Amino acid sequence: MEGEKKINLVVFTREYPVGMASTKRIQHLMEYLKSRDVMVKVLAFRGNIPQPEMKGMFKTIPYQNIGHGIKLSFRQIGKVISYYISGFKLIAQSKRKDWKNIIYKAGGLNIENILFVIWAKLLGFKMVMAIEEDYSFFSDNIKMISRFKIWTIRELDFLNCKWADEIIVISYYLKNKYLKKGVTKITLIPVTARINSGDNRKSFNKPLQIVYAGTFADKDGVSDIIRGFLEFKRSFKEAILILTGKSAQQEEYREKYRNERDLLFRGFVEDNDFYPLLRNSDVLCMCRTESGFANAGFPFKLGEYLATGNPVICTKVSDVEYYLDENDAYLIEPGNPQQITEALLSI
Repeated sequence: MEGEKKINLVVFTREYPVGMASTKRIQHLMEYLKSRDVMVKVLAFRGNIPQPEMKGMFKTIPYQNIGHGIKLSFRQIGKVISYYISGFKLIAQSKRKDWKNIIYKAGGLNIENILFVIWAKLLGFKMVMAIEEDYSFFSDNIKMISRFKIWTIRELDFLNCKWADEIIVISYYLKNKYLKKGVTKITLIPVTARINSGDNRKSFNKPLQIVYAGTFADKDGVSDIIRGFLEFKRSFKEAILILTGKSAQQEEYREKYRNERDLLFRGFVEDNDFYPLLRNSDVLCMCRTESGFANAGFPFKLGEYLATGNPVICTKVSDVEYYLDENDAYLIEPGNPQQITEALLSI
């Protein structure tokens, strides 16, 4: 409206423009906001995934990577100090006079990013925290430094409530959690996705192409998908299971099933290949387990699966049944490989 200040939105994230689910969530949301005349800029802090450029433009949205590949260790203390100084400078330079300046912080506070958030607040930025997980449920076996970082996420959660001018969540569980903590401004956005359907297909691929895309944590139910697929293969020989995503856990699965020729571990797949892979698949699997961590969040990839129009097998976890019924996807009970097999046979 005339007379209102324009919005200058600065995004704090880890990986950009190439990244995993959190990156894609940001991209879809920011592209929409950009279309509504919001000024958007992305600052990516200490990412690890190789990027095409450290600074550039991705689909009309400018971005800059700071401290890419730096390890927070005493051996790199000079680089670490330079990283924080560069971050402080870029945040200050991102503020616009006479605009409504807002930080969109992907994920909650932790020991690493808290200094940048404090600095932004001192500069007068409003703060939007996008919370996607409840780490009080996290129990995966990870490195000690990662466990420490997750501990700080849990311990600093009370500051998310105090410092955020708005909290964005992806599930009703998280919405209720922060309502109980006294937060009044909460917005629920379960997924963001772009339509990815192709021409009407008349037949399945040969061999049948089943796809899982995502992480390989305990909550993701990858072992259930594999067991269900291998049982399915006893009745239907011409089928392959493609699993994308790169992590230490993925390497463990690759080693465990190294003799299964129809299990294809693709690792990280670039967007130019990833979205056609989803679009051309025959079946997509999102089979999270019945765990507190899984139920607290919402499966981002489910939105991208459904956007293809292809058959989807999905477990009844989190808020899935608020949005979907048997007409939308093959809904099954979590932790049940036999139902995955049955769903594949029925398709």
